[in-house]
Amino acid sequence: MLLTIALLAAAPSFAQTMQDPPRQYSREAMEQALQTREQYDVHGLRFAISNATLRPGAEGLLDDIATALKNFPEWGLRIVGHTDSSGNEETNLRLSTERAEVIKAALVERGIDAARLTAGGVGQARPIASNETANGRALNRRVELVRITDSAEAKKLLKAMTDYLASQNALSFAYDSNFQVVTNSDQKLGLASSGTVTLSRPDKVHTTRSGGFVDSEALFDGKTLTLLGKNLNKYTQVEIPGTVDHLIDELKDKYDLPLPAADLLLTGAYDALMEGVYDSKDLGSGVINGTECDSLAFRKDDVDFQIWIAHGAQPYPCRLVITSGQVKGGPEYSVQIRDWKSGDAVAPGDFGFKNATNAEKIDVNDLKHSLGELPENFMVGDKK
Repeated sequence: MLLTIALLAAAPSFAQTMQDPPRQYSREAMEQALQTREQYDVHGLRFAISNATLRPGAEGLLDDIATALKNFPEWGLRIVGHTDSSGNEETNLRLSTERAEVIKAALVERGIDAARLTAGGVGQARPIASNETANGRALNRRVELVRITDSAEAKKLLKAMTDYLASQNALSFAYDSNFQVVTNSDQKLGLASSGTVTLSRPDKVHTTRSGGFVDSEALFDGKTLTLLGKNLNKYTQVEIPGTVDHLIDELKDKYDLPLPAADLLLTGAYDALMEGVYDSKDLGSGVINGTECDSLAFRKDDVDFQIWIAHGAQPYPCRLVITSGQVKGGPEYSVQIRDWKSGDAVAPGDFGFKNATNAEKIDVNDLKHSLGELPENFMVGDKK
């Protein structure tokens, strides 16, 4: 969903400059890593070329992993397959997933409850060494073991928040966001902006966003979306009749223009946020803007996200932080919410566009590049 898109749209390619020596497997190192770091790369599980058939010699290693899981019955385990960059990306993604499923099946055969295991693959997306050498490619062809936590309380609290948000016919808030990108020289740069959101279900929303490079406004009246670049004094309009949920999907899929905190505004926010989540943690209490909150953390293959939810009868989101898991340096996108209002406390919204400044109307494709998360002087990917 939007969690991934918001981060990866500006992420540079991973610079493959690592020159790690071959890594040797040991049972002790594997158990210690899972106890202390929650992650371990296994290089001793070898597969036949271009398929998911395990080569002979893996039995002892699989026995060790099963023994560790039996010795630590509270552990859950995420098995993640990785490939080198040989072949095409789609094939590698499929192959890495199939290989992870083979490992999962082998552990189930050794007496491990399948409910404790999940499997997935990321293909060639997360190299740990250069793919330019045979040794580097061998290191990248690996199986990653990730100790996971499945917190029923964390999921319960997130569900309560999303149910509360979906039940509000009207809500409004102000926000401060920070979009952190990482350059090819590993410098982290934060781009800050602030804005407001007013929502009237099922089909009206008004947002503003201002920062050092953007001053924009979006209005949706159930039929027409208006995007206004205030600093440019130009606007565009698109006919998107339907609900706010439909608008969010259209902006993401068709125009690549996500609304602020869009994942939280969906009536099906819980399913959208939890799609692909394999790890959930309840981190206890925290304080945001003087409000005591529950602090929850969730992991997916491509992103981590942490959310702080206000205590009390109005469990609204106080802060959301999204961190990329696919890009070196872990760029982040954060939204901190303030001035939360819901129900009768929300001031009547004005969702129709009034061209008070005689702004010039232009095509959506000519305006949307000026309304994104990055200023125009930023280049995406290898050119950045």
